[in-house]
Amino acid sequence: MPAASAFLIVLLLPVLVIASRPSDPEPSPDLSPVEVIRIQVEALQNNDEPRPNAGIALAFSFASPENRAATGPLPRFTAMVRGPVYGDMLGFDRAEYSAPVVEGSRAAQLVTLYHNDGREATYVFQLSRQEGGRYDGCWMTDGVMRRDPAQSTTRV
Repeated sequence: MPAASAFLIVLLLPVLVIASRPSDPEPSPDLSPVEVIRIQVEALQNNDEPRPNAGIALAFSFASPENRAATGPLPRFTAMVRGPVYGDMLGFDRAEYSAPVVEGSRAAQLVTLYHNDGREATYVFQLSRQEGGRYDGCWMTDGVMRRDPAQSTTRV
């Protein structure tokens, strides 16, 4: 009988591991600006996994409170991301990241997104480290701007 009990535990172990997978990442002081940008970019690449617009919702969760006030609520933010300026951020095939520029509590990074049909778009992510409140110490996105191909510098 003891062997049957051990066998049962072994069978249940994979179920427990699957059930305890971490949920979507959340803003944390432990995340660097580069990590915050990659989380958002990868979420947008796979926007509809595991449900429609899950990537957009995750990106919105990393928007700074000021950014959320300007671009939210989430349905408005979703419509903006699906629009002509930001639509190329969804479902792209490959991303290239420039070296980040970090100055004190501000950071910026260029991200170029490539689609298999030949489209490409470059965006400048601008972040700041939050002070006080719920997100104290967290790097969060203040804005994302589509970059004109003629621009040659990244500003913080």
